[in-house]
Amino acid sequence: MQSAIELDRPSELSRERRRDAPAPRPRIVPPANPSIHDPALATRAVAPGLIVPDLRPLTRVPLPAASSAPPLSARDPQQRMLEVMRIIRDVVQPAAKVVRAGDMIFRAAQPFSTVYLINAGAFKLVSRSLDGREQIVSLKFRGDWLGFSGIAHGRHPCDAVAMDTGNISLIPYDTLTAACARHPEMMAIVHEAMSTEITHERQSLMSVCTLASLARVAEFLCAWARSMHQRGLRADELTLRMTRADLGNYLGMTLETVSRCLSKLNREKLIRFGERGRRQISIPSLQSLEQFVIGGSVVRGPSPMQ
Repeated sequence: MQSAIELDRPSELSRERRRDAPAPRPRIVPPANPSIHDPALATRAVAPGLIVPDLRPLTRVPLPAASSAPPLSARDPQQRMLEVMRIIRDVVQPAAKVVRAGDMIFRAAQPFSTVYLINAGAFKLVSRSLDGREQIVSLKFRGDWLGFSGIAHGRHPCDAVAMDTGNISLIPYDTLTAACARHPEMMAIVHEAMSTEITHERQSLMSVCTLASLARVAEFLCAWARSMHQRGLRADELTLRMTRADLGNYLGMTLETVSRCLSKLNREKLIRFGERGRRQISIPSLQSLEQFVIGGSVVRGPSPMQ
């Protein structure tokens, strides 16, 4: 009996020792990726019941293949213009309006609420000084926008006047901004239009400030021809939609100076007048006319007129 009790006593002591003994150290789980040698991670203990994080490098998910269509800004100018018009028609669904020569699209100081996309025709923007003088500050053609200058102060700073029969799309500004928020391509179109307008105004200012009268008229004809070509129209046969007085106003010249410059370019065979009048102008070689603007003089004639 005593021997049996003595035999049971070590077992009870063992249970008491195990109960009072400290808990075993948690098992250390090595990183899943053997290539990671971080001592801090290697010695981190994982408590029971927790999931060991996967420390393997993240695998990049392949991006979907890019669209085969080139970005909007990289396309042919005419194709880009037609694509822009299609997107606006589908997304905004604007109302259209036919205008005729002399029609006022908006007036200076009129509250701003709408922008306009030109579908056809030519337009001029006219600013007025405090003493009543008028100055043509910009010309707009198919694919251009009217009205962006009214965003800053909530009123249009100038008049927009049609120079011939045309067609415009009326887009409420609130509708345009809502469409830009929903469709990133619309935001890209608006940003591109604003950037184009800024670039064009800067180039016009450079022409007026740095070129002599004859080169200024030649540069104007080159710019008009390039604009027609970008819109899919003939660049070698131009129909000026403005009087010579308007042309002189736009270029900072008198009517008489404009007439002399055009006659000079005609004598030098850089341009030719059409049979229906001097508003019909043909350009035998646009490259030759552009080279004249760059060179600043007519090779076969005297120095350019100042």
